[in-house]
Amino acid sequence: MNTQTRGRKKSIKLPENYETLDNVVEKVEKEHIKKTLELTNWNLQKTSRVLDIARNTLKAKIKKYGIQ
Repeated sequence: MNTQTRGRKKSIKLPENYETLDNVVEKVEKEHIKKTLELTNWNLQKTSRVLDIARNTLKAKIKKYGIQ
């Protein structure tokens, strides 16, 4: 193995509006939470059960995403 190339990563040209996987996952998560909140008439207990997450986690995600 050539030691001059070890550990080097080639740069990749991506479109200017390219999104990371984290950004895409956050978008999907935000929309799914909003949809579920609407279906349960904003009942946090029911929403957390449907999403199978703790109510405090749901509250944190609502705050994180600025869902109103």
